[in-house]
Amino acid sequence: MFIGSTHGIGGKITTETLSVVCAQIQPINAENMEEVNKNIDQLLDYMDKAACGFPGFDLFVSPEFGVQGIHLTKWRDVALELGGPEIQRLKDKCKELQVWGIFGPVIKREDGGAPENTAIMINHKGELIHKYVKMNPWLPNEETYPGSECPVTEGPKGSRIATIICADGDYPEIWREAAYNGANVIVRISHYMAPWDKAWEITNKAGAYFNQSYVVACNCVGIDEAYSYFGRSMVLTPDGTIVTEAPMGLPWLVKADLYPQLIDQIREKNATSNLMYSFKHRGASCKDFNGVGDTVCRYNAYKEWK
Repeated sequence: MFIGSTHGIGGKITTETLSVVCAQIQPINAENMEEVNKNIDQLLDYMDKAACGFPGFDLFVSPEFGVQGIHLTKWRDVALELGGPEIQRLKDKCKELQVWGIFGPVIKREDGGAPENTAIMINHKGELIHKYVKMNPWLPNEETYPGSECPVTEGPKGSRIATIICADGDYPEIWREAAYNGANVIVRISHYMAPWDKAWEITNKAGAYFNQSYVVACNCVGIDEAYSYFGRSMVLTPDGTIVTEAPMGLPWLVKADLYPQLIDQIREKNATSNLMYSFKHRGASCKDFNGVGDTVCRYNAYKEWK
């Protein structure tokens, strides 16, 4: 499964299995709360289907804008509050099924400014334990308020989960930030459209490989007033291998088993392709650096902010 290293980890490794289900759906671009609740009905239905088809799964992942869609002119009118009844329906279903869930609502800001494009994670007790605001809204069309941090939250089965959203994944910095903050599973929820299906694959593979992390990438399908959303939801191992993938253009459920604690061992023990270590210890094989390498940041992109 892991082919990106010439040296084996060695020794005995104990790891739990994290079973993840991705729901590749077509949300309504809601104009009102009735249509928002129709989208939530669809999400709850897919969660029930996942529980029936993949009993014992741990984590349900749904796409960006899976709660409200993204109406061209009325998207602000259907922004939600985290403590509102719509989010409560998602909490109740997670508690009912005893699973964790990741969802992509647009959330009102308390100061009344532009809403936030958000990824939330709810645990198996129905508690909202993770909130991420998209740091890189899609320019020039996405008028949401940008986030300022990439939190990592402990999830089920030894996972440490970071969420990123759609266009975030086009920037290598956000993947590295997630891994640097300790994520062993990076979940990318998206509303990614044609003609970028090849870029979708490339960036997911690169994000997994460069950062030695599982990647769970969940995308929408369908055609709206402007774009075609191609699907191709996928799960990747830390060497960039796609282990499961949904088809193009069709609603679908895919499931994969991940081993998050294996990522921890790879980062700790790998002799080659230990990229998170090498990033901060360049040239560690050179005796002139006493086996530690150059620990000073030499990258202007990270040292300077202009």
